[in-house]
Amino acid sequence: MLILYFINQLERFTSMRIKKEKEKPNTTYRNSSTSYSDISGSGQTLQDISDEDVLVLFEQMLVDMNLNEEKQQPLREKDINIKREMVSQYLHTSKAGMSQKESSKSSIMYIQELKSGVKDAQLLGCLESLRVSLNNNPVSWVQNFGAEGLNCLLDILK
Repeated sequence: MLILYFINQLERFTSMRIKKEKEKPNTTYRNSSTSYSDISGSGQTLQDISDEDVLVLFEQMLVDMNLNEEKQQPLREKDINIKREMVSQYLHTSKAGMSQKESSKSSIMYIQELKSGVKDAQLLGCLESLRVSLNNNPVSWVQNFGAEGLNCLLDILK
């Protein structure tokens, strides 16, 4: 059941990703009708789903990881069992990251802190922590920070 939760969370993250206008090669699985909610709704575990569904999940994972085509290609050439394990690990680490709210702030928490008008050392600490979060979190986290967070940063620079 824990994997089903991960699948729902990863789907939520990747559904927030804004589609890029430019066409990328090898999008066979990106336009598939299978989604994380289809798999989780049927009560299947990652080991029980079909190879085609694993490939769909794998492509969604690559999108959320924001890898360029050069780095995606060797991963796409891996065996299906390795892809299944990679998806499983990615879902597991995504869940682990979300359960550690004490050690990592959500993008909304950063926005609230920046809007609160913190100054000097507290602002510096917030900005340093934000830089690390922007570099280390998945694309979906950065997109949650989005325009509102960017506007907060611009206001601070004024």
